[in-house]
Amino acid sequence: MATETATPLPAAPLKAGVLIDATALGDPAQLDRGAILAELARHGAVVVKGLGLDKAGFVAFTERYVPSFMEYVGGANNDRGSAMTGSNTVLTVTGGNTLGQAIPLHGEMFYTTYRPATLFFCCQRPADADGETTICDGVAIWNALPDDIRTLFETKKIRYRRVYNDDAWQKVYKTDDLSEVRKLCEETGVEFVDHGDGTFDTVHIDTAWSDTSAGRSFINSMIVWASREFIAKIDDSQVRWEDGSPIDPAILYKIHQISEDLTQNIAWEPGMVAIVDNRRVMHGRRAYEDAGRDIIMRLSLDAPRAA
Repeated sequence: MATETATPLPAAPLKAGVLIDATALGDPAQLDRGAILAELARHGAVVVKGLGLDKAGFVAFTERYVPSFMEYVGGANNDRGSAMTGSNTVLTVTGGNTLGQAIPLHGEMFYTTYRPATLFFCCQRPADADGETTICDGVAIWNALPDDIRTLFETKKIRYRRVYNDDAWQKVYKTDDLSEVRKLCEETGVEFVDHGDGTFDTVHIDTAWSDTSAGRSFINSMIVWASREFIAKIDDSQVRWEDGSPIDPAILYKIHQISEDLTQNIAWEPGMVAIVDNRRVMHGRRAYEDAGRDIIMRLSLDAPRAA
């Protein structure tokens, strides 16, 4: 008896990732999971159009790929809340004090060891104009860095310091118990610096790169933290070299320039979905003005399972 094979779907390589057109399927459950995983391994990110996923459909789609999802606890975005009644793992990425702002490329939660391996995004409603999610292959960035900058990152680590001098930590850590915060920091490789007056700092030191099956990847939260500190003038986040010395802004601008040339804008359509390997591919967002933009996401500590 002949073995039935899935119909190949059009796949177009992008500057970063690959775009698969699943319009002809009609049913998201018919999507060839093995083909998606192969493209994800090859490109680090897969964007799928034509599925028409609503929130429930997005949940069903993501649960085909990983066994569990994480809540957003200890993250730097204080306003990232639930996007779906009854779920703390379906998250909004629109709103709060970042509404409409451009967000530079970053790896999700690279200021802690408690970081997702896989990101899932889904468009419920794109902005009327602009507001694209951006993705960029960190392997391509690393390979494009000048030798002197690459050598710096091979020999020096990055220090992320977050200052909590008000009640913002209660939103970040989803608790009003400081002992719970201290415990989570201990579990996730983050130093908890207690000032003894109800305020504290957190400090995490890490490389600016990760080694992946595709090669060494430049992936971190350095540029987005620097943007918060030096452009938005928000003084609760600081990024430095490990010894506390400042990072030359010329290095940051050079990285931005290189990555911009390698960045893919995801021009969202309703129901589109993207899977991103957070160990390799950085993501961000273009600025926009339409408050109705609605992009949701899920985070998983797991890489997609083979079967």
